[in-house]
Amino acid sequence: MNPEDEAILFQETFDIIFHESMDMIFIINTDGIILDSNIQACRYLGVTLKNLLQKELRKFVKERKQFREFLESTISEGSKVGQFSFSTKDGKEISFHVSATLIKTENISYLVLLCRDIQDILDSASQRKFFFDLFQHDLLNNLHAEVGYLDFFKRLYKQNKWEGETVEQLIEKMREIMVRSIYLVQNANINLLLQEERSLSKQKIEDVLNHSLRYLSSFFSRRIKAEITHMADVIVLGDEYLYRIFVNLIVRMLEYTDENIKVEIYVTRPRSDKVNIKMHFEGVILSTDAKTEILEIAALDRKKLDVAVTQSMLDRYEMKLKIEYVKRLGETVGTRITVSAPVFDG
Repeated sequence: MNPEDEAILFQETFDIIFHESMDMIFIINTDGIILDSNIQACRYLGVTLKNLLQKELRKFVKERKQFREFLESTISEGSKVGQFSFSTKDGKEISFHVSATLIKTENISYLVLLCRDIQDILDSASQRKFFFDLFQHDLLNNLHAEVGYLDFFKRLYKQNKWEGETVEQLIEKMREIMVRSIYLVQNANINLLLQEERSLSKQKIEDVLNHSLRYLSSFFSRRIKAEITHMADVIVLGDEYLYRIFVNLIVRMLEYTDENIKVEIYVTRPRSDKVNIKMHFEGVILSTDAKTEILEIAALDRKKLDVAVTQSMLDRYEMKLKIEYVKRLGETVGTRITVSAPVFDG
């Protein structure tokens, strides 16, 4: 390849990288004035290339003093990496990893800045910190409570008030605390995993519901009696966490009653492209506020984490949730929760 062809190839390669990169790219002079930028920078900052040229780049950066020092270090050292927040077109501040390189020619020196959006990474780290704090706070509280119960029953034992019923209370309370702790940890982990890119596979609703009941019987068997009827051979798209929707909804119902819960689950025949999975709770009547909470909660609340996890999964699987009262002879006798799922026919 002759030098002229090499120069053309180099220029074409540079143009492709420069214009089609998903990262912001700026070419600035040593005073920080923008000489050129790619279309991605214009999209992020919400300005046209014409309006961006000859502007001072640090005006778009939150940490202006540190950014100026960053450019000065790049000029003296030849290259530098850093992290800065840029103000974007919608008024948000997004964190970017910035890699700067000094380019020198015979006539001019300039800087090339490659800016990669790392906000999602930081948000994920922040959320992981939230869950770590949640574990630390709630699990320690649970363990302290368990120690408190042990001390209480120890005093009863020393006072010769130890009875069979008291032993049962101790065991039940300890089990309840540990179950809730396990449940909290699993839901937090699942919520994090659901935010990752995971391909969905074909799932039989029958398998999902049977898995749900196995889990419920393992941890809550004394309080929940469940039965599946009208089972249809339905296939939907999901993954190993799909069953958690049904577990969470049933466990949430435990919060609203002191009685044992009996739930009948049945699956309707597919209509067009969806199927309804209905859970009928006889004798468990949700208040209007409770129904609204389950249907609308979006924020991650340590006290309502199972609801937030359910919402995340419903969005992921493109499912819809409906809660309604069950009436018989004009009297409200229970609550029905219906999950509508898209049917996979491939």
